[in-house]
Amino acid sequence: MPKGVQPTAEQVNEVKTRFLQNLAAEPPAVPFHPSDLARIKDSDVWITQLLEAYKLDVEKAIIRLRQNCEWRQSFGTNDINETNVNQEYLNDGEIFVHNQDKDGMPLLIVNMSKHNKNKNQEDLIRVMVYWVERIQHETNYSKKITLFMDMTDAGLGNLDLDYIKAIIGLFETKYPNAPNYIVVHDLPFLLNAAFKIVKGFMPPEALEILKVTTKKDINEYVDKDNCLKVWGGNDDYVYKFQAK
Repeated sequence: MPKGVQPTAEQVNEVKTRFLQNLAAEPPAVPFHPSDLARIKDSDVWITQLLEAYKLDVEKAIIRLRQNCEWRQSFGTNDINETNVNQEYLNDGEIFVHNQDKDGMPLLIVNMSKHNKNKNQEDLIRVMVYWVERIQHETNYSKKITLFMDMTDAGLGNLDLDYIKAIIGLFETKYPNAPNYIVVHDLPFLLNAAFKIVKGFMPPEALEILKVTTKKDINEYVDKDNCLKVWGGNDDYVYKFQAK
């Protein structure tokens, strides 16, 4: 995936300077996490990615940066680890990271055949945030992520539009420049109507990188050695959680 238009050093500095000035003038009720403030002060990566995501809109980047810091503080994002997320969901193979796409970006796989509406949505999103944060730390924030929605063997009982909305919302607002592609793989015919509804609430930026694949064309985005056997590939991997 080609990157968007690169921001200038002046634009990055304007976001950084004005964010810090606003923070001093209107401090939050609960201070932002020191790690997030250090990322803003000591590096340009986060601000650069926000400016890319918002097409160099400085005002929007400043607002979103503050909103993201507020969310990360309230959600406890910096303190999420494998000991304080739902252990059942961490181990059941609905959400995991494995292999990479053709651009070398990690695959964040959501196996929808393992989902049901009885699962706690917030706990599932916390597991997803755990994996996104883990990827970002391991790659020093340098890599995007391909969200791989594996619909193989999913049926109406696995369908949960609120959950899919929450996933899309997470990437739209909290990690807006993270996705490389959003791949929806092996969508059963029964779920076509629901998928049209899903597309209706996806932002234009997400629709631009949305790819609907089958076993015939998945290798345009993920090569055979990085495809699981169930997708028609060569990898016979079975998920088992491994701590960092």
